[in-house]
Amino acid sequence: MPDMELRHLTFFLAVANEGNITRAAEAVHTSQPNLSRQLQELEESLGCKLLNRGKVITLTEAGELLKRRAEEILRLTAKTEEELSESPAEMAGTVAIGFGEMKPVQD
Repeated sequence: MPDMELRHLTFFLAVANEGNITRAAEAVHTSQPNLSRQLQELEESLGCKLLNRGKVITLTEAGELLKRRAEEILRLTAKTEEELSESPAEMAGTVAIGFGEMKPVQD
């Protein structure tokens, strides 16, 4: 099972949105080498290439899928944190988070 953490998704989205590792590192307040290392770990963990690296970074097909899912996961995480910070008297319901498998893209 992949070892994907929320920081991986946050860093990945920064790169996907900025199209540049240096600007993305600045946006998430980390160093460029650390951001690059985190992205490599994510790709290795998932077993697929997420980014086409060049002067401008673009997403692979797998990267496009992960971008959509990462946005959804981080949105749900923020909503859950917000709901859990409310007083218990106001909170009711079930929290369910599901993940689908991602088929590796063959280069």
